[in-house]
Amino acid sequence: MLNCTLDTPLRYDGTAPKNYNDAFSFSHLTCTGDLETTQNYIATTTGDFYISKVLTYGDVLFLAFLIPTLFILLTFAIRQILMHKFNG
Repeated sequence: MLNCTLDTPLRYDGTAPKNYNDAFSFSHLTCTGDLETTQNYIATTTGDFYISKVLTYGDVLFLAFLIPTLFILLTFAIRQILMHKFNG
């Protein structure tokens, strides 16, 4: 289990927020714990979540469909651009 804490709030200009209403984001994430399991539970100050370090069969099927589809779409798009450019 990992225990994480968001540290060092900073405003858009890099300074520390002066009050609670200032818009800010955190610049550091400090974690302690064990990463040796296949699914990690991460407890933070804003909420808890899980991170899985293994690909499931569904993930593999999704990627097996997504990667060739993106490759084919990019190939056709580049082909159309080049045909339009050179055939004028």
